[in-house]
Amino acid sequence: MAKKNLNDRCPLQDECERKCEYKFRELECDYYANNGVGEDRTIPDQEERRDEAERKAYEEQYEADLAGVEDDDEPTAQPAKGVITYISVKELHPHPDNPRKDVGDVTELAESIKVNGVLQNLTVVPNMVTGEISGDTWQRGYKVIIGHRRLAAAKLAGLETLPCVVVNMSEREQLSTMLTENMQRSDLTVYEQAQGFQMMLDMGDTVEDIAEKSGFSATTVRRRVKLLELDKDKFKKSEERGVTLFEYMELDKLKSPERKNEMLDYIGTENFKYKLKQAIDAEATAERKAKWVELLSAFATQVESRTGYRTVKSDYVSSKIEMERPDDADTVEYFFCIEKWGYIALMVKDEPTAATPEEEAKRREEQMKQERKDAAAKALSEATARAYELRADFVATVSAAAIKKRLADVVALWAYAEYRDDTNWLTEEEIMQATGVGPFAEDDEDGEDDAAFTLQAVTDAIGKTPEKALLRMIYARLGDGKSEGYFRSYWNSYTMKHEENEKLDRIYALLVKLGYEMSDDEKALQDGTHELFNEEAE
Repeated sequence: MAKKNLNDRCPLQDECERKCEYKFRELECDYYANNGVGEDRTIPDQEERRDEAERKAYEEQYEADLAGVEDDDEPTAQPAKGVITYISVKELHPHPDNPRKDVGDVTELAESIKVNGVLQNLTVVPNMVTGEISGDTWQRGYKVIIGHRRLAAAKLAGLETLPCVVVNMSEREQLSTMLTENMQRSDLTVYEQAQGFQMMLDMGDTVEDIAEKSGFSATTVRRRVKLLELDKDKFKKSEERGVTLFEYMELDKLKSPERKNEMLDYIGTENFKYKLKQAIDAEATAERKAKWVELLSAFATQVESRTGYRTVKSDYVSSKIEMERPDDADTVEYFFCIEKWGYIALMVKDEPTAATPEEEAKRREEQMKQERKDAAAKALSEATARAYELRADFVATVSAAAIKKRLADVVALWAYAEYRDDTNWLTEEEIMQATGVGPFAEDDEDGEDDAAFTLQAVTDAIGKTPEKALLRMIYARLGDGKSEGYFRSYWNSYTMKHEENEKLDRIYALLVKLGYEMSDDEKALQDGTHELFNEEAE
């Protein structure tokens, strides 16, 4: 669904995940104010305002410093609450409940502080401690509410005092303030944000309260909190790979917590999309298998092996879930077996035959080899279709900028395929998908196409990204599809044979240039090393 209230001035619009209500006054937005750093992440007129505000703050701070100088023989007064006061770094302590457990690398900030000083005060509260034996309460320095990175950088820079504002807050107010301030920073990890949101919920805030305080949507808050259901150690390792919230959201396509945690090993790698599709398929297969078991168990007994049984009916887990109850099911004992690649066999006990034991063993062996080959062929077809879906998804979502950089390669592959007569005619549906025009109306009585499909309609549809429409049109002409793969079945072999596919090689080569990352399974299908090619020895 398209995002509402887009701000085309702000380079951070796509990553902030929030509606924008600050157009032409972006500096008032906490997300821009905290993260608008760098050549491609700033708005010129807002940065002029920022510079002016910082200069003014620096001048006011300097004047406050002069006014606060005291004679050495006078006792140091207790810092006034609500007023900027310089406090010794030794008396400032990180808050134990700060949701941001790691302040990160503060080297660059420390260098800036050495040159410019600290331009923004810290917010602190008195650190009250209670003696375990006496029970007396007294103050031991201050706890930082806002400014943990500045404190760490100031220590690294060698500063002895820092500008602080001392405030009175209840423990709940302290935690709420730290959470709200930290939630608006882009360098807070997704897991830390999730923990912060959960802490706010534990304090009694509603999802809507958190959304209002943090600036995130209620949906984003719920999604982040849901991430806490995942394995903590695996999640933190995945964060080191720079995983985005969108990728974590992809895990919602799975129902099983176990499978979600398995995917954390792949998320952030080139294998994630393929493994996710595989896991989704496996989950669907498991659900179908359970329905098959329920259906067959009504008149047959499940067994682990087909040895000693004769198959009377067969099917696959992926097929339509239906099998008629045999007419003689009340008098004949039936059994069923579901094998590794989803092959289903409805069986009866084997009867003695006139064949010798050697002949019967050979017949059974050949039958099982053929069935396993059929199952491997089905599994290869599913893997091939899965790989195609990844390629098609990439073509549908690749950026116009990436296509522009490789436009010559795109057109060259098209020209080569046309010259070799290795292209397909486009259907009306493919044209509609590629251009975004349509759908077509039914032909009128004169057999003319829908009058709405005009040159101007196509021009309007492709809009500002004709490169994307061009790639989609060419990709459709190249004829990629669910059956485009690297295997072939031979009648005189019980193994699935790898087969070269130059056309698909060329498609992959182009997509990789555009930024596509092939999974290990796709590479194994391409070079013939996939386990499915050697499932059964000849």
